[in-house]
Amino acid sequence: MRLRPRHPGIVLTVLAFASSGTAGAQEGWQFGPSLELRRADSGFKVRVNSYAQGDVRSRRNFTDGDDEEPGLNGTETLLRRARIGLEGEWRRLSFEAMVDPSDEGEKLKDLYAELRVAKALRIRGGHFKVPVSPEFLTSIAKTDFIERSMLATHLAPARDWGVMASGAPFKRFDYMVGIFEGDGRTQRARADRTVAARLEYGALKSLDLGASFSQGDVTADADGEGDVGPVPRGLPGIGASQFRFYDPHFVDGRRRRLGADARWTRGPVSVRGEWLRATEERRGQGPVFEDLPGETGQGWVASATWLVTGDKKSRTIRPARPLSKGGPGALEIGARYESLRFDDDGDGAGFAGVGNRARNIRAAADRTFTGGLSWWPESWVRLVGNVVLEHFEDALLAPEPGRQGQYATILGRIQVQLP
Repeated sequence: MRLRPRHPGIVLTVLAFASSGTAGAQEGWQFGPSLELRRADSGFKVRVNSYAQGDVRSRRNFTDGDDEEPGLNGTETLLRRARIGLEGEWRRLSFEAMVDPSDEGEKLKDLYAELRVAKALRIRGGHFKVPVSPEFLTSIAKTDFIERSMLATHLAPARDWGVMASGAPFKRFDYMVGIFEGDGRTQRARADRTVAARLEYGALKSLDLGASFSQGDVTADADGEGDVGPVPRGLPGIGASQFRFYDPHFVDGRRRRLGADARWTRGPVSVRGEWLRATEERRGQGPVFEDLPGETGQGWVASATWLVTGDKKSRTIRPARPLSKGGPGALEIGARYESLRFDDDGDGAGFAGVGNRARNIRAAADRTFTGGLSWWPESWVRLVGNVVLEHFEDALLAPEPGRQGQYATILGRIQVQLP
């Protein structure tokens, strides 16, 4: 059975209406902080969960362009996200629904229900994130930098319809295992039915280790008719500046991901690392429909943050001394270094080409440093600034042919959410 509501926005409207109507009709209902409605005798509660992000992006030393093509330099401002949703629970059942009306593509983000059978077993069904990259599994409202790492954005799977089991059967050990209709419902590179698993182990009080896996098959587009051709279904290589340094290739067959990660947190300091490798078969995708060597995308990232105001590093930052009480708020500095690289797993013989049906793929990579500063004057507002420096492995595939780097991008964000 497929959980596919045709109008997900109706779900939010119905839940909100039912909650408000019931509150007026029955005794015992109470409103709590953060627009929460609850009834203690039944264990039911529901709350509004929403936030908005406004961004500024400025490329500083990219190409200036010419009379025929615009350059990459320039500054843009945009409403990046305007998420609104409901989350709640009733006894052993919890649910979440989240949409983004500002998204130019798909408005639906999350829509699922989860049943807690026992500590070792929770069952979730609906539309949610495929459990691979821990950074992608972290809400973008709580990530350390404005943009997620390149591997979390372009190598890891996204959201899709599925069913997942999770739990903590042993002390300091968590698991997530699920089966999904694909690995990114709104993405052009979407695979078919995908299985995914993630394991986390608290090796020490302050150290968590993780491993991830996913596998699905990609079906190449059939040859088009007339002027319409098939669309490459391979994974893209897009840098932190949003410059595409590696075009999707034609793939067909098994797509497999393997990942590992670690996180160390102590007091105001946090250090994180993640590695992810994705391989894709290219069966029958040569110029004369011959099999080609598989495509490989590999990324890694290492980052560190420090709350200089002494606040404790946690998933949600709540300043111990907010501005409203005469304090400085919470101030954090951070640094991140990462790499994303694409190649094939062949022997390297012959001409290395950039065509999307090349037998020997010309390797392409982007190595990026990001410096960041975040300030929470209050728990419900956050100001973020990032400076991004990129260096491309192949000068011919860089934004300005012949110059590998350094390419600079300045990012800014203001984030407001319900307290």
